[in-house]
Amino acid sequence: MNEYIKYFMEAFLGYFDEPKQIRKEKRRQRQAERPGFSFRWFGLLPWALRQLFHKR
Repeated sequence: MNEYIKYFMEAFLGYFDEPKQIRKEKRRQRQAERPGFSFRWFGLLPWALRQLFHKR
């Protein structure tokens, strides 16, 4: 339990020690790497339907 608190505090303080600009850049990179809304919520179904109707 004590090790968990130590890890949590190190991560928490490490986050606040970084400059605000670097934190914003990391957040933008994570958001850019995330899949789109329809894929996250519905998986491959929207993609499959789009492919099916795009061919016609």
